[in-house]
Amino acid sequence: MSQTVLALDLGTSRVKALLLAEDGTIQAKTEATYPVTTGPGGQVEQDPDDWSRAVVTAIRKLAKQAVKYWPPVLCSVTGQMHGLVLLGKSGQPARPAIICSDFRAQQEAQSIASRLSPERILQLTGNPALGIFPGPKVLWIQRHEPSIYRSVKKLLLPKDYVGFVMTGEIVTDHSDASGTMLYNIHSKAWDRELCEACEVPNDWLPLIISARELRGRVTKSFADQSGLRAGTPVLVGAGDLSTTVIGTGITGSGQVGVSLGTAGIVFRITDGLREETLGRVFNFRHALPLSLISMGSCPAAGFSIKWFENAILGGKALTADSDTERRGEQLLEKHSLYFLPFLLGAGSPSMDYKQRGAFIGLTHYHTGRDLRRAIMEGVALSLRSSYELLIRGSDDVQEIRVCGGGSYDKEWVAILAGVLGRPVLTLEEPDAAVLGAAVLAGVAASWWESIEEAVHTCVRVREAVEPPLGATEIFSRAFRKYCRLCELLDILQREGFWES
Repeated sequence: MSQTVLALDLGTSRVKALLLAEDGTIQAKTEATYPVTTGPGGQVEQDPDDWSRAVVTAIRKLAKQAVKYWPPVLCSVTGQMHGLVLLGKSGQPARPAIICSDFRAQQEAQSIASRLSPERILQLTGNPALGIFPGPKVLWIQRHEPSIYRSVKKLLLPKDYVGFVMTGEIVTDHSDASGTMLYNIHSKAWDRELCEACEVPNDWLPLIISARELRGRVTKSFADQSGLRAGTPVLVGAGDLSTTVIGTGITGSGQVGVSLGTAGIVFRITDGLREETLGRVFNFRHALPLSLISMGSCPAAGFSIKWFENAILGGKALTADSDTERRGEQLLEKHSLYFLPFLLGAGSPSMDYKQRGAFIGLTHYHTGRDLRRAIMEGVALSLRSSYELLIRGSDDVQEIRVCGGGSYDKEWVAILAGVLGRPVLTLEEPDAAVLGAAVLAGVAASWWESIEEAVHTCVRVREAVEPPLGATEIFSRAFRKYCRLCELLDILQREGFWES
């Protein structure tokens, strides 16, 4: 019987579980969902106990699907970055987790930037001071929930909380640590200056080790709950950006990846920070030694589609019909309807999480499908802003790969190819983060000698999608107009137009 490894991906709405065999084939895949709680001022939270229950459910479902390949010889965990989990003295969560899309702590981020200077934070972390990072969120807890702050024993990131539940061990890796605003991207360690500014005591912080090292082994308690074998090794694992890069098959600077998920991101492996893009794109450590990942983001990509279906269509999803392609060609030719996809704020390059979204050019003859297409175009145009920064001054980009749930949508991928002006490769397995976590596990199990060899075996291209005829020129004009609309929206934002 072929050996297998288990990978878990703790996302913002569900956990995905995948069983990978040593020949590189996926033997089973399941998922389990959990709720999100929102509140005023940009609050977005989840209950870590919901994560634990969903992980157990997903693993048990996986075991039923693939009895002949059970149990796995090793486990690997990835998950959403920038979330904050605080453990109390009892080892239980002291409060709900504040997840990545929560931006309540922007005032605290500005306070930290005033104390250290924005330039100093960029120099230390490779990123601007933003309220989405755990460091400012801790300062928010200290200011607004002082009794909770005093009760804290340990700070964890979401994937590491799952790892803690599985093994009882508290550690993290460099990729996840680099997304906290507490980590020095150059020294590859927790930074005293940043931690003091964020009011994070040193003894709260987990040990940082390589993503490919063992975190620990499955405890008897978790084995009894999940059906895993007690003593099964569990990798430290990496943040979901790093495993997405791996699961997309990106192994060098000549490739660019795009993920069309709840958020949209565009990413590239680099060997260092670039002064000309500092503060306009994100920079994080990769699970591969000596590498960084530079990334641009559109926080509300697939989220905007879901919002449209729920808020405008009453929960109905639009399906393609015989007129969809013809209507898309007509809209492409006229291109008079724009969507600025800032429902969760603007990511890179403006890094303004208070920005608002908008439809512009709306008329009575636009249909629901027209609005949906405008959303897809708006997300693609937003990602082009970051793409141009990532490839600036570079002529070695050989291919673009796309992953995520949105890559199932042929229309969206064709739009993306047209906006970027290049063919886009889709993948057999679009859920790249969980596949990348499994690849890490396979390398740790000595199935392959390197990540590169594992990627060659496990990541398979489905097809190359060419830009539609004439689309590149049309979208280049549309991109110029899109950028001008963003400038005008930014003027309204600076004037306090959205404030009550």
